[in-house]
Amino acid sequence: MSMSSYVTLPLPAVPAPYRVRVFTPEDMDGVIALYSHPEVARSLNFTVPVLRETLHQKLTGDLEAMRQGKGIRWVLSKGDDPTPQGYLTLFNWSQKDRRAEVGYMVARPLWGQGVMTVILPALLRFGFEHLNLHRIEGMVNARNSASSKALTRAGFQQEGVMRGYQADGNGGGFNDILLFALLEDAWRASVAT
Repeated sequence: MSMSSYVTLPLPAVPAPYRVRVFTPEDMDGVIALYSHPEVARSLNFTVPVLRETLHQKLTGDLEAMRQGKGIRWVLSKGDDPTPQGYLTLFNWSQKDRRAEVGYMVARPLWGQGVMTVILPALLRFGFEHLNLHRIEGMVNARNSASSKALTRAGFQQEGVMRGYQADGNGGGFNDILLFALLEDAWRASVAT
């Protein structure tokens, strides 16, 4: 599936007042601003202060991955204001294995408001129904309890801990990463009740 194919897919049906749109180069500056907040950057393991060039390179890579059909990224906004309030993705997509990883980030002012608790169900439905996924994974820094809780509330099960998996971007040694997953049959059973 190429990036142009995403145009024909429906958008994830997120609840009001939120909206999503497919990430495009025109969103680059707004998404860079979100990632540049020091607490957001730290939560995503970027070195703080994060360099604009680093973020530009990351997002350019995301656009290329979309072009190659290796995932899709969306910008989250609120109400009629198109200003990015978050960045959502299904990435590391294996069509053969029907597997992808979910990723997300919300603006610092939205932390603690349960945004991902209401948004994740729409991303999961999109992945299972429109991308024909069998498995959706989530990898979370062990220190990010809010993200772990959001995944658990969405039905994910923790499958393991990858000890010392990731060098800390701010020189704090190595981070343990928690591996979560949700299988299609478990998701379908949960939405049927």
